[in-house]
Amino acid sequence: MLVRIKGAISNCYLLLGNKPVLIDTGAPGDLPRILAALKAHQLEPKQLALILLTHGHSDHAGCAAELRARSGRPVALHAADAGLARTGQSGVLAVQTDLGRIIRPFVNEPFPAFEPDIVFREPFPLAPYGVQGNVVPTPGHTPGSCSVVLARGEAVIGDVLRGSMLWPNRARPHFFCNDPDLNARSIARLAREGLLRCHPGHFGSFPGSELGRFLSTADGEMLEFSEEPV
Repeated sequence: MLVRIKGAISNCYLLLGNKPVLIDTGAPGDLPRILAALKAHQLEPKQLALILLTHGHSDHAGCAAELRARSGRPVALHAADAGLARTGQSGVLAVQTDLGRIIRPFVNEPFPAFEPDIVFREPFPLAPYGVQGNVVPTPGHTPGSCSVVLARGEAVIGDVLRGSMLWPNRARPHFFCNDPDLNARSIARLAREGLLRCHPGHFGSFPGSELGRFLSTADGEMLEFSEEPV
């Protein structure tokens, strides 16, 4: 079972397998929302098997240090983004859209620094943590971005793409992206999984078929400026 936890500006996800796994920790200040979601499922932070971060930006790693202190559970982050966690800074947010330029000052806030307990570079299974699925590197948005591909045909994709602000079941390019070409390769890698559903770090989920549609849209970058369905 996958539960979306809506933070102030981003999504976290609770995976309820044989053991619970939390994906992302929201922005600074989102801790009460996460604790409330855990409580709604009769869980305490210490019952989490793992806290996994899709990348090291403040709106996804903002409460990681606090949750680790409350839970005593390990925090996993890709090696390429570990420096962001150690400094408590999101680094440079490479703007991709006009809207991104407007909102950048409001999302690039510092967060409590921490040392990740698990620093990985290669894909790894979540089965030891009670969830049937795999963590796969999907760099581009940041060098250390990753996604979680679940055995049932769903994936939590962080900020590889975002959902639409206005139209359900649509994918849109994220406001920021460190390396668009590398991100496109990550989208293609996810598309090869034949996913039924993708759950992004911002806004609503969308069908896996949106990955292929996005890649085949020659002027995909223009999708940001018009929220009309394509």
